[in-house]
Amino acid sequence: MKQVILKIDEKFLSGSITKILSKIIGTFNNIFESRIKSKHFSQSHYGFFSYYRKNYNCELSRLCDLYGSDKGEVESAGHPYPWPSHTYADYYSSLFSHCRLKPTKVFECGLGTNNPDIVSSMGVDGKPGASLRVWKDYFPNATIYGADIDKDVLFEEPRIKTYYVDQLDPESIGTMWREIGVKDFDFIVDDGLHTFEAGSTLFSNSISMLAEDGVYVIEDVSGLELREYDKFFSALNYRVEYISLHRVGIPAGNNNLVVIRKNAG
Repeated sequence: MKQVILKIDEKFLSGSITKILSKIIGTFNNIFESRIKSKHFSQSHYGFFSYYRKNYNCELSRLCDLYGSDKGEVESAGHPYPWPSHTYADYYSSLFSHCRLKPTKVFECGLGTNNPDIVSSMGVDGKPGASLRVWKDYFPNATIYGADIDKDVLFEEPRIKTYYVDQLDPESIGTMWREIGVKDFDFIVDDGLHTFEAGSTLFSNSISMLAEDGVYVIEDVSGLELREYDKFFSALNYRVEYISLHRVGIPAGNNNLVVIRKNAG
């Protein structure tokens, strides 16, 4: 089913009419989104909604603004990328704000290349390594490891180390982990190529590096790919959640996460 999103130009409508039509259109869009989502999941049957007020003092979102990561925002303008920020920082804050001192090893695939000729580029104004610097400040006791297919954006700073990887190539992934030389990661993030093939390949060749109580996240999952991941994980013994994050006035799009834990209990 193709998602249908209706929009209105509020310049031509009075306040009361705008509110009424906005509710009707919102309801219409919700119906279509719910039908689409019902087709995404063949194996997962349970879910819950979590509503919250935006925390404009969120440290993780503030760091995203500071370094130029699109994982979250406090300010709505001045970003080095042209698309709306994700709201992953809100979710990650709910996971880690109470235990920021605990993680000692964090890994993220995808440094945010600014080479427009490379797939999943952040654009020429992008800030390579932005998310790694966010994690470095947010987890003060962690060493941050990163990897990317663009060798030109690899770098090293205190508590940050980066490596080359082609996440579609199991051999390349294995070579990267051998070069890193450590395991039992508290947090692994796939913010790389953003395709099911790339995400499933990286996961299959990296999950052994996750600590028993660690968290593995695949970011920027499209609605259609949620179903592919659901089928993929249905045959595996992991605790998996499919997180769809709502942004006010913006369709769901790819603002989705797949969150995996080794502990299936």
